[in-house]
Amino acid sequence: MKYTKEEILTKIRSGHDFPVMSGTMSLINKLDASSDSSVAELSNIILNDHALISKILKLVNSVNYVEFGEVTTISRAIVLLGFENIKNLAMTLLLFDHFRKSGAVHVVDLLVKSIFSGTLARKIAADLSFVDNEEAFICSLFHTFGKMIACSYLPEEYADLQTLIRRDGFSEAAAAAATFGMSFEELGITIAHDWNFPLRITQSMKKMRPNEMSDAAGDVDRLCSIANFSNEISSIIASGGQDTDKRLDDLLKTYQRQFGALKDAFKDLLADTLQDITSYAHVFNIQLDSMPFSKQLIAWTSGEMHTLPAAPSPLGIESAAIKTIDTLTEVVQEMSPEVIFINGVQEMNNSLLQNHPLNDIIRIALETMYRGLSFFGKTKALFLIKDTRQPVMSVRFGFGSDIVETSKWFRIEQSAQSDFFQLAIAKQTDIVIKDIDAADIAGLVPAWYRKGAGGGHFVIVLPIIINTKPIGLFYAEGPKESLSTISTGQLKYLTILRDTTVLAIKQRQG
Repeated sequence: MKYTKEEILTKIRSGHDFPVMSGTMSLINKLDASSDSSVAELSNIILNDHALISKILKLVNSVNYVEFGEVTTISRAIVLLGFENIKNLAMTLLLFDHFRKSGAVHVVDLLVKSIFSGTLARKIAADLSFVDNEEAFICSLFHTFGKMIACSYLPEEYADLQTLIRRDGFSEAAAAAATFGMSFEELGITIAHDWNFPLRITQSMKKMRPNEMSDAAGDVDRLCSIANFSNEISSIIASGGQDTDKRLDDLLKTYQRQFGALKDAFKDLLADTLQDITSYAHVFNIQLDSMPFSKQLIAWTSGEMHTLPAAPSPLGIESAAIKTIDTLTEVVQEMSPEVIFINGVQEMNNSLLQNHPLNDIIRIALETMYRGLSFFGKTKALFLIKDTRQPVMSVRFGFGSDIVETSKWFRIEQSAQSDFFQLAIAKQTDIVIKDIDAADIAGLVPAWYRKGAGGGHFVIVLPIIINTKPIGLFYAEGPKESLSTISTGQLKYLTILRDTTVLAIKQRQG
């Protein structure tokens, strides 16, 4: 059955999970590395998804990034790898997780192929200094976005398209036009506009032949060129056959002007890329040697089929009978607040030694507080700093829900009126309020706070005092019934994080 373009787009946009994914991707795409608020928003998006945190940290700690040592917080990952790199990782992992929910082998296979194309493009860009490495990765990854959308949201129609190709000899482009009323390229670009994808990514979804790119081409055309090249390589490998080498050689000749320098190391480059994507496979528990695309790639790069190695054993011995305590307790540790707190303190100490910017160190402290307390229910964590021109503390960073709105009203003005904020600041002492609604502290809760924060939660206030002067504070809240389940030791970690922040500030002040 042939649909109109409008019917297809309506069907996709009405998918049960499309609006949520669209909203998340739109928000991520609007974030700008030059803005402190964007760094905070990206961190918040990631930190609100525990599975995403785990996947990003596993990838960051894979062999591809081993030079940085173990990274256990998103804040430090952004410091070490850069905003765009973590943003691209988040988009890639969200995309992979979203589309693979269908469980269809051909959908997962297409995703593996796309990640291979992106990883290959990143390597080519690095080797030839052709374009920015991370932009090459993300543009090449999304080159076949239209096909990903069709596979995931239109499985029956996509099956009809495949029938046209197999039974009636249609080309893929002709089958897409006959089934969807538009090309995969047009479908991808249309949805990409819905998701606020930047121009560089949407333009890279277009087909471009090498002779269409001038010698004076700008970055957009160069990114489109590398996206086409890397994805054409993947398509040739995916189709298999005895003439794979010849078709790849022909492709290199076609792209001689742009990528001819790769010829001598081409096969090694593809083999290295295969090893790199095993990190993604381990994160998603995908057996690459069971996927059609990677089976072809393995066969071509090695000349024979073999099983890809699992994640390396720390003992160097691959046996179910012998493990280290660390590997046996890995899952338990990931679910432990203590491990979150301990790792966060270690991250702060490492960042102090490496002389990272103060804001980055404070974010690590705040993220650690937020993630550690999140085990006990819905949490909010804020860092407030004193204005140098007026007697008021306002939110600099925050994790949790509605942080942007919270930042608008959450302002602590220095005053003679006694409330729990003024008490903590004046007495230079940490305060824990078990129940913000308790009648015996009603007089200590300021009206502005009651109006904005509501009730039903506990409060922790940790002032930051430098040379007897209050310059800011950490604030945390969570469900009041959960406070009794937080141990004294766990609360102590909050003060350690605050004290390490004080040390960092003093170091920067000399």
